[in-house]
Order: sequence, then structure tokens, then C-alpha cells
Amino acid sequence: MSFTGKSWIEETLFKRECVRFIPSSWDQHRCVPVCQICQNLIRCYCGRLVGEHSWQEPVPPLSFYAASGQEMEEDWSIEVHTRASPTNAYGTIDFEDTATRVCRAKYVRVAVDSKPEALLQLMLREWQMERPKLLLTVQGGTENFVLPPKVMQAFSKGLITAALSTGGWILTDGINTGVSKYVGEAVKVFGGHDLRKRNTVGITPWGVIDNNMDLIGRDVFKPYQPLGNPLSKRVCLNGFHSHFLLVDDGTLGKYGCQQGLRRKLEKHIQQQKIHPRLNQRVPMVCVVVEGGPSIAFTVLDYVSSAPPVPVFVFEGSGRAADLLSFLHKQTANDRYFNKHSPDLNFLTRIGDEFGVERTEAIRLYSVLQQCMEHRESITIFDSESDDQMAPDAAILSTTLKGTKASPAEQLNMALAWDQADIAQKDILVYGQHWPVGSLEKAMLDALVLDRVSFVKMLIDNGMTMSHFLTVERLEDLYNTPLGQTQRFLQHLVEDAKQTSLPAGYRLSLIDVGLVIEYLIGGAYRSSYTRKHFRAAYSRMQDNDRRWDSSGSFSKQRLGLKSNSRRNGSRQDLQFFRTAQPYKRKVDSSLGDASLQVLFNFNDLFVWAVLQQRQQMALFLWQHGEEALARAIVGCKLYRSMAFEARLSSMYDNIAEKFKADSLEFGKLAVDVLDCAFRQNGQMAMKLLTSEMEAWSHFTCLQLAVSSCHRPFVSHSCTQTLLTDLWTGPLNMRKNSFMKIILSLLLPPAILLLEFKSEAEMCHVPQTHEAMLFGLDSVKSTPAPQATMSYLCFLMLFSFVVLVKMENRPSIQEWLVIFYIVSTAVEKTREVLMSEPRKLRQKLKIWFSEYWNISDFVAILLFLVGFALRWHSDPYRTAGRIAYCLDIIFWFIRVLDLLAVNQHAGPYLTIITKMVNMFFIVVMMAIVLLSFGVSRKAILSPDEEPSWSLARDIVFQPYWMIFGEVYAGEIDPCAGGNSCPPASFLTSFLQAVYMFVQYIIMVNVLIAFFNNIYFDMASTSNKLWKYNRYRYIMTYQERPWLPPPLILLSHMALALRCIYWKLLGNTEPGERELHLGHEDRKKLHEFEKKCVEVYFHEKNRDVQSNQIKKIRAIAERAEEMSVMVGEISEKVNCIQHSLSELDCQMGQLQDLSALAVDTLTLLTASDSLQKEEARLAQCRINPTLQHVLPHSWTLPHRSNTDCDVPTTERNNLMRLAQTIPFTPVSIFGEEVSIYTLEEAPCDADADSPSASFWSSKGLSAILQPLSSEEGSLDGGLRQGCRMLCTWAEQDVLKPGLIYVAKAFKSEVVHVWQKHFPGSTALQLCLREIQQQRAAQKMMQVFNQIKPHDMHPTPRFLDVSLVLWHSNGQWLTIERNMTGDFRKYNNNTGEEITPCSSLEDMLLAFSHWTYEHSCKELLVLDIQGVGEELTDPTVIMADDQRWRDLLFGPDNLGVAAINGFLQKHTCNLCCHRLGLKGQTYFFMKYLRTRPTSSEISSEAGRISRKEE
Repeated sequence: MSFTGKSWIEETLFKRECVRFIPSSWDQHRCVPVCQICQNLIRCYCGRLVGEHSWQEPVPPLSFYAASGQEMEEDWSIEVHTRASPTNAYGTIDFEDTATRVCRAKYVRVAVDSKPEALLQLMLREWQMERPKLLLTVQGGTENFVLPPKVMQAFSKGLITAALSTGGWILTDGINTGVSKYVGEAVKVFGGHDLRKRNTVGITPWGVIDNNMDLIGRDVFKPYQPLGNPLSKRVCLNGFHSHFLLVDDGTLGKYGCQQGLRRKLEKHIQQQKIHPRLNQRVPMVCVVVEGGPSIAFTVLDYVSSAPPVPVFVFEGSGRAADLLSFLHKQTANDRYFNKHSPDLNFLTRIGDEFGVERTEAIRLYSVLQQCMEHRESITIFDSESDDQMAPDAAILSTTLKGTKASPAEQLNMALAWDQADIAQKDILVYGQHWPVGSLEKAMLDALVLDRVSFVKMLIDNGMTMSHFLTVERLEDLYNTPLGQTQRFLQHLVEDAKQTSLPAGYRLSLIDVGLVIEYLIGGAYRSSYTRKHFRAAYSRMQDNDRRWDSSGSFSKQRLGLKSNSRRNGSRQDLQFFRTAQPYKRKVDSSLGDASLQVLFNFNDLFVWAVLQQRQQMALFLWQHGEEALARAIVGCKLYRSMAFEARLSSMYDNIAEKFKADSLEFGKLAVDVLDCAFRQNGQMAMKLLTSEMEAWSHFTCLQLAVSSCHRPFVSHSCTQTLLTDLWTGPLNMRKNSFMKIILSLLLPPAILLLEFKSEAEMCHVPQTHEAMLFGLDSVKSTPAPQATMSYLCFLMLFSFVVLVKMENRPSIQEWLVIFYIVSTAVEKTREVLMSEPRKLRQKLKIWFSEYWNISDFVAILLFLVGFALRWHSDPYRTAGRIAYCLDIIFWFIRVLDLLAVNQHAGPYLTIITKMVNMFFIVVMMAIVLLSFGVSRKAILSPDEEPSWSLARDIVFQPYWMIFGEVYAGEIDPCAGGNSCPPASFLTSFLQAVYMFVQYIIMVNVLIAFFNNIYFDMASTSNKLWKYNRYRYIMTYQERPWLPPPLILLSHMALALRCIYWKLLGNTEPGERELHLGHEDRKKLHEFEKKCVEVYFHEKNRDVQSNQIKKIRAIAERAEEMSVMVGEISEKVNCIQHSLSELDCQMGQLQDLSALAVDTLTLLTASDSLQKEEARLAQCRINPTLQHVLPHSWTLPHRSNTDCDVPTTERNNLMRLAQTIPFTPVSIFGEEVSIYTLEEAPCDADADSPSASFWSSKGLSAILQPLSSEEGSLDGGLRQGCRMLCTWAEQDVLKPGLIYVAKAFKSEVVHVWQKHFPGSTALQLCLREIQQQRAAQKMMQVFNQIKPHDMHPTPRFLDVSLVLWHSNGQWLTIERNMTGDFRKYNNNTGEEITPCSSLEDMLLAFSHWTYEHSCKELLVLDIQGVGEELTDPTVIMADDQRWRDLLFGPDNLGVAAINGFLQKHTCNLCCHRLGLKGQTYFFMKYLRTRPTSSEISSEAGRISRKEE
């Protein structure tokens, strides 16, 4: 069976469908046969109607009517009445409303009886989820609730941090309400973007998902809009879950079916291993937030299971969580209490929290008491407590303690989670007993799992590598399967062994040693490949096979050896260390301790590097001795691995990583060396020259040179050491170079020289002669005498080749012969005395140097010439020519002498780089041959075969490169010579050739040289310093006497070696610095101190950088504060100027008002005229009632303010401007407001009132606002918030915010054919009349309802608005602030009430239907608190447009039917004496109402139109 592909899902996972209709109630209808009403009314136990079932038979398998006297005894069940079929819904969901990030989730529809094994296989193999290391199941309330901010922060951060840090899974209900919604918000804030890291699984019932039919499809990509209907009883999926298991039990709209499958899946996951290496099972913890009565039973199930599941409760989240927290604290001291006499106060609290009766409260109290019997498995987290730990750490600690696991098992869990801090705090505590080998196993697992923090913790707690590491464990580490890393290491073994490895081959330490030698190269020999190690390893393998046959193999693999075996093989004891974390027992039979090889941090460090674990390697580098050498080795290994990866196209992706890791270790080596050199220069140079037994007896300097670590070799410490090696004991700071030359020419002048003391030269390694003859180890290098001898040799050789060669060699020639032969003997000695044991490896290393190749060719050519010169001509001539050619090599060798000079050395490095121009020379040769061959072929068509053809092809074209054009030969027909056919082409070809070769290629070559020069100019000094080591060490390794006297030194060395052999001692090694035990210990302590100082300085630099950043931010903040202060001063200055300007303007206004009053008095001729003028000013102009005044200084005034003098009014205005408040702006647009007024129909005040529209509108100014509170648009109208800045006669309150609503253009267009000319006005009038009718009925409802029903809801007043600028008609009402709720809609759907106000409003709809004699029904009730707006008045006969009394959203009979079917009577309905919904609906079906008049309240509303 395939595990990849949709076929596996369809073959393994199923869905459930109801196949038999079992009515949920038989009291609604009894008819034979099935009628249309039954098909649309009666539902099956599964929640579906008849038509929503999928029948295989043509007739539904059910009679809806039970025979007389018979009862329906058949109960609906999943097993009997549903069938399983392959699932038809799985794929990927794309949540469209998550605009901040791309949120997609895998989903599948599964049957309720699916096997948990198949589900886990689906998640691990099909969905590629990471194996869980922790299971976090979140339980809590399913309805929306409000969490306190601190509790929400602790829950969100703690849950996600615990899951991400441990690689855990989170299980929830997956819906977009309740605690699952808070989990989604936590993932949104604290989770990552990677789908594989967001392992948040929602286990949701298929039947309760809103729009679940949109998810049907096989392996599809489905967009999903998680915005459901607030009145619907279905739920939406949460968009921040990563995976969904949609549990299908065949029902629709019923919760709870997923709990059983969820619990089975949790138990199955608990049985899985937390890691393939660890035997520990996956731990699980239940997180409780809020919750209803069912949470108590869920918690009891978890804590009473075997093994118990720890429960983590967030106190303060509400309901069940708070009850558990309270009872947990109450039983902290006395866990045994009386179950039969519960606390009455606590029972009351249970009833208040859950809204249950006393009997149910007692039952829940009993369940909570049973939970407290397992209170050790329950942890309460109080986010308000100051001494509480971090929530994620608290969850993990609860998981460790609640599982009742042993300390070793807890350590395995913490190891799998990589939570070393929790292990240090809760597990590795003082006094804890650990079984033998448990900590060693933990260390091995930590290394395999690459848990650096755990390795550090175990080392800090006393674990030592010499006790821990054995051959078996080290080989287990190298054979850990790590995919690409393991394959790369096997390929390195194949390259080192020059053979192919079979499948399943297990690497041995000898193979690892070959890889190390292969990567480091040169003369390096790993300790794993040395003779004594191979012999002991072979004996160990033989003993393993014998022990395996005797049944003791398991003990041997663990590194636990019996005493008999320890006594049986003394030399093998070096490989086995006790696994007990106690003091190691010393066996007296060990014999010579020098034969033991103790594994230490060096072996583990090399393992980490070869396994490509950089962080582990960096950590191990800090521990143990020889940190400087380890850094260089790590640099070399990574560099060689990068080279091997580039050669193999399979590993191109990791070559750059190897290079970066190599540079990191190289920088570490340079930084530590620099720190050591600053601490103590001589000790730092001792670090460079001291021999290290663990690293093939190499020194740090030799390792750096073999690693091509140029920055390390170029460091000042290394160069100072090289200078001391070059000058020897001579104090060059006090002696000039001329004194040295004088001492060479006149030996008595040596007395003028000054030498360094022995203490100053203690860091210089000893030479061969010093070790062999017991001489002083601070002799100077033989470079001066060797240089003088070499110059004499060149002069003699030049004389030999320049004069006539006689039959017999002259004295000068014999001196040259002796010099070259002695040089050849010295070269042979260098090869034979090199460290590699095999001659092939010795030659390979020796020929890797360019100057050795040059010397070999020069010596070989001279010996050939010397052999030929003994014969007669022409052999003697050939020998002389060989001499002539050979002297070229010896003269070029002088450059090697200049390379050590500080000024000439860098230039030689640049020249060496320039010589490497192979590809440009090849291109020039191609151009040369193409021209030379064609030219020769055209000019010499009749040429015979000869060797001269090759010369003629390249001779002249080559010299043309340097400017020789052979002008006389350009025209082959000149001078009367015969012209070969097509000879004219040669001139053209030569022109092209000269252009390409001379103009292009030569300039490319010059540009190449120029580029190399500028590139190398900055690094040439560093490269010269690096090459200087080879130059100096070349002379340091030679005997003191120069050739040909060097033969005497060779004879002395031979006699010395014979003497050492006769004494039975081994031959001394290479040049090295011999240190005693105490000196070596001091050197290691110094090195460790330097490493500590380096990290201290590094951390200090980081802290200083942070401090600098903080200071920079503080300085910028201070500068900004100064700038703000300056701006504030400027603003105050401007305000002061404006105030003065306002005062001056006020004075001008006073003067102008006084002038107007004076002119008015002067124009009045008598007192009557004065009185008429005064009355004219006080009279209201009727034309201004609908027009906005043009000036704020002249607003519309009533008769009461006409006597206020102008001067006094101006003074009051200026005084008002000094009051610190924000005045309402006058800006806006002019509108007219029409209100619906009431007046008694008759003169009697007690008679009913009638509503009528005001004949004239009052003016107001409205300013539109842009609000961020959300859109006010609805299905038919669109709204906008308006600020009233001015209103006439208080028709609106200035300064208040109102909501103006207008019908949408498409709605107006639809109704335009029914109300032509004034469509918007007609629709607005009916909307206002509709709200007034609902307002009237609400007033009556408030009067007749019982007095103890305290909420008094009311509908807002609505007015008609005419917008003057565009002539648009709108409605306006006061803006409501707060939580806007919708309680039901115009189709009859309603919310589930959870407060007395919601019960009353739903009962009000029921009451309007009964109060109006089933003619009116008020629906679509919505608003903020007790203030309501935008209702819909449903009339059964208001379907035609001519009879349309209210708004266009009247759905008539359909709305009434929907309400009667969906309404559930509550306590308010019963208190108002309203009958149940079933009675009304059946009665309505039998007696449908006909056309009748509107109710008394609605009938009094006039339909007057303007």
C-alpha cells in the first residue's frame, strides 16, 4: 500500500453519512404519506431534513407515522444508522481574512471511529509533521469569553513558547470561539510562519462547521472565509491552526463527537517514543482555561488515568478553572474532606458560575472533590503572583513532575526538549540518586542529539571525558545516522582508503584516523593509525568476539568491563573507562602507564568537526587543553572538507558552510594568539613551538603552516619567533649587518658581537645537532655561511661553463662537483629524515615544494652532463650544453635567498602570482598556431615533411608579438620572386593576427598583470610573512656546515645515530621545544587563562557596544527634547502674538459696533423712528429659517438675546476664547431636518395621539467624520458618522455625533419603478415610520411587563434629512458607542441568549407577534445595551409595493415562518404568558392570516408625503 498519494487517504480514512431517517420528535406532525411540510419541518436525530439525506433507495426507508398504539422504540445510533464511505474532503485550506500573513492548513474529514494509528500515520507521513516531543492538549470554554490581560499574556506566551522550544503539538477544538480562538491568537502573536513548526492541530466536529460543504474535494486547495453568521449556531475554523481533523459522526449541528476520538489519539501519541534513541514515551499535559461543567469531568479523566496526565490550570481565566484553583488552594493542607456535607457557599458559587440547579451543583462538587484526590497532578498558575516562574517553564516543570517518571526518564524528556535549565533546576538536584551508567548514557544521547547546553550542564556537574569516552562510544558517535553528513563522511573514508565501502559498513576509529590524515595531509599521523593503537584495537576486537559468544556482549557495548577481563589484557585497559560517576579505581596490574591512551576533549572535538556540528565544536573547543591547536585543526579540517565538497558536485550546497566554519575557527586561533601575545610574549611563542603528543607531535606553528593559515603565520608573535630563529642568539637590535659581514670575513671580529641570554632564547626549539651532540640549543642559523658558500659556488660554476672544457675536470670543476654532490646527499637526507614512514609519502611531501623540484631537476641535469663530459665529442659537447642549461636553475635559486628579505620578499610573491597565467598563454598560443599554420601552408605549398616545419610555424609569428613584423617579407612577390597561389592572403592574415595578438591579447595580459599587482599589493606583505616560515625553516633544518663541508656533518650524524642505536634509545625527533611536566602544566594554565580573557574581552566588547548604542539613543532623545522645547517656545510666541492680534481685532469690532449704533441713532429723526429701528433689529426674518447665516458673528437669535449690546457681546466672545477648551468647528454642510411630531387627534388631552411630519425643516450644519471604529454599511443602506457643529432651535445638539444613513444606489434603482421621482424619499419615510412603530410597541411593552424585569430597552428617535448640496434624502439618528450586538435578523434566526437583556429582547419579538394578533412581528433587533435601532417590522400582507407601509426589508410570511420555527421561548416568554413556538407554528399553518388592518400603534402613523 502506498503511503504517499491521495489513494492512501481514501483507502484508509472514511466519512460517516446517515442512511436511515429517525425523527427527533413525533409530536409535531402525523401524516400519511410524507407531505411537503414534513420534509421541510421534521428533522432526523442526525439533525438533517429528509431532503438532506442521501438515499440509495428511491423511497426513504421510513414511515413517518407510527401505527395506533405503537411507539417508536428504535433509537438512532452511529453504528446502525450511518454508513462509512471513503472520505471526500481533504487538502489545504487557505484562510482569506488573515491579511497580515499567509495562513494555510492541512485538513481531512475522518470518521468518528477512525483508528488513531491511521491518524498518527497521516500526520507524520502525509502531512510531514515533526515527531512530537510533548503533547499539549488545551481544554476550556467553547463559547466566547474575556480573559484578563495578564492571564491572556501568560497563556499565549507560555503555551506557544513551551510548544516551540520543545517541538510539541497543541491539540484544540480548532473553532474560532472560546479557548481555541485564544490559542489561534497566541499562534498569531508568538508563533512562527513555518507550517511544520506551527504544529497546532484542531480536532473539530464536521457537522458544526459553517459552510463545511465548501471543503468537499479530494486533495484540493480551498479558500475559506472564517467570518460566520453571528446568529448561526454553527462555528468557523480558526485560521491560525496548522492542521485540522474534521470528525464526522453523521450528525449535523451537534457537538461532542470529537472528544472520544481526541482522547484515543492522545493516548496513542503517549505510547510513541519521544525520540528513536530514547526509551521515554511522549509526555502529555492538559492546559485548562475557563470552561464549563464538562471540564470537571475531563480533568477527572486525565488525572485518574494510568499513568496520570498532569493538568495545568490558569487561575483567573474564569468558571471551571477558577473553581479548580479555589478548591486546590483550600485543600492544600487537608486533602481529605467530607464529601457528604459540601460547603453551601461553594455550591452557590458553582451554581452561579455554571447556571445550574442545586442537584447538578452537588454532582459537580463531587466531581471536583474526586479531582482533588489527585491534586499532586494538578498545578495552578497564578499570573498575578510576583514569585511565579515563567509560564512556559511552569508548564514544562508540571509535565516533568506530573508524569511520576524516574529522574533518568525526566532527564530524557528534558534532553529531548533541549531544556537544560529545567533539568538543572528540577532534575540534577543535590542528593539525587542516579543508577550506574545513567549519566553516561545521558551524555551520549546529548552528544548524538547535538544538545550543547546539556553537554555543558553534565560537564559542569562532574562528568569527565576520560571516564566517559571509550572506543565503543566514540565509534557509536561516528556511526550515528545523520543523512547527508554521514554519507559525506563515508565518502571521505572511501577517498582515504581508495576503496568502496559496502552497504551498512560500520566506521572504525582506524577509518576515522585515515580520514583525519587525509584531510590534514602532509606528515600528520593520527593517533588512531599508529602501530600500538592498531595492535590493541585488534586484540580488543578479538576479545569482543569471544565475549559475544559467551553472552557478555551487552556489557562490553556499554563500556562496563569485568575484573577478569581487566586482569587478562593489560594493554587493552587504555580503551575502557568505568561508567560510574565516582572515583575511578586504579588497577595495580596496569604496568607501564605510558602505554595508555586517554580519550579527551580533542577526540570529541574532532568528532564534532567531522560530523559538521559547529556549535558543539565551538563549545568543546573551550574545554580541555591545547585550545590553540584545536582551533587550527578545526580550521584545517573544515577547509579540506570544503575542498572535497567542491570537487564532488553532490555537496556543493555545504561547501560554503564549511568555508565559513573554517574562517570562524581561523579567527579564533588568531584572536587567542593575539590575546596570549599581549599577555606574555615568551609564553605565547612557547605555545607556538611546544610539541603536542596528541597532534602527531606537531607544534601549533607546524599545524598552521600545513593548514595554510596565512593570518596566523603572519601574526606578530609568529614573525617575532621566526626572526629569533633566523638571527639565532645574535642581538640584531644592537649590531648592524656590516658587523656580521665583517665577522664572516675576519673571525676575530666575532668578539664585537653581542648575544642574547639563555632566558631570552628559552622559547626557541632545539635543532638536530643540539639534541644529538648535547650542544647549546640557541645556535644561530647557517644562513650567512650557506649564502657565502652558495655565491662562491655560482662564481666557480660560471667560470667552468665560460671557459673551454678540457678532457679532464679542472680543480674548479671538481669543487663544483663536490658542492652539487653534497647538496644531493643533503636533499636525500631531508627526504629520508622526514616524518612520514613510507617512502612514497616522504617523496610526495618533498616534491610538493617548488624549490625542491627545481633542485631535483638541476642536480639531475648536472649529473647527466657530468656523465656525458667523460666521453668524446659529440657527447662532451652535449655534457657542456647540459652544464650551460643547468646553471640557469642554480642562478634562479638565488631568488629564494632574497625571499626572506622584508623588501624584496613581497615583490617575489607578486611575480610568482603573475607567472600563473596558464589560460591566457593557451589562448595566445591558439591564436599564434592558427596564423602560423595557415601562413606556412600558403607560402610553402610544396614543402616536404621535416622537423623544421614546426619551427617555421611558430618562429616568425612568435617574434611578431614583440613588434618584429618582418617588413621585407610581407609581400612574398617582391623582388621578382615567384608568387605562390593566394599569397596575397598572407598580408591580410598578418594584419588580423597582429591586431588580435598584439593589440588585444597583449593588452589583456598587461591588464591581468596590472590587476594582480593591485590585488596583491595589499596582501603581498602577509603572503611574504607566510612564505617566510618556509624560507627560515629550510635553513633551520640543515646542518650547520655549508656544502661541500656538509658531508662532515652527515658523517657526524651517522656516528651519533649508531651510538643511540647501540644504547637502545630511540632516535631523537624533529626540531621541537622540550618542556618538563611543570613547565607544560604552566603553559596549559596560561593558555586556559588566555581563552578566558578572550571571552571576557569579547563579552565586554558586546556590552560596550550595547552601552554605546544606549548612549547614542539617549543623546538623540536629548537633542529631540531640546528641539521640542524650541518648537514649544515658538508656539507660545505665536500664541502670544495671536492673542495680541485678537485683542486688537476686538477693539476694532467694538469701534465698528459703536459706529453702527451711532449711525442708527442719527438716521432716526424722532423717537418713533428709533423704536421702529429697534423692533426691526429684533424681528426674526422668516427667510433665514432654512438658510444658514453667512457669518458666525450674526447667528440666528431668538427674542431673548436682542437686547445684548454689541460691545458686551464682543467682550464675552473674547473672554470665551481665553478659556482652555477645544471649540466646535463651524465647518460643514448645510442640511434641513424634518421630524415626526405627535399631537392629540381631538381636543381631549387623553385621546390617542397621531403622528405627522413637520411642515418646515430646521437648519443645521453637519460635518462628516472619518472614524476607525468600523464600517456602518448594511445590506440596504450605507452610513456615515456626522458631527453637528450648529443647529437651529436645538433640533440637533451641537457637538454631538450622529449617524446619517442613505439607501444604496442599487436599492434605489430597484424601487425606482415603484416610486418614480422620489424613490429615496419614499424609502426613507417608510424606514422612519417602521422604527417609530417599533418604538411605540416597545413603549407599550415596557408598561405591561412585570416590574422586576429591570432592563428597559428603547428605540432611538429618527429624523429625515435633506442634504442641500446634492438634494439627497437621508435618515439621521444619534450615534451609539459601545459593543454593538445583533440579537436576531429579519429571517427569524436568533442568538443563544446569555443575559436577561437578551432574553427580554427575544421575548419582545414574540410579544409583538401575539400583541398585534399575529399581524405584526418586530425582528432584526440590534443596538448597544438598552438602546436599539434599525428594526424590521414584518407584515404578512405587506408584500405588494402599493401596500408597502414599512421598509423594503420586509420578508413577509417567510420571515414569520422562520421565526416561529427557530424561536425558543425563554423565561421572559413564560412570565409574559406567551405560548411555545410549536403551538403557534402549527396553529399558523392551519389558519393562515388574511389581509387586515395594521395594529393600533402602527395605524396612527400618517403616510403624509412632501
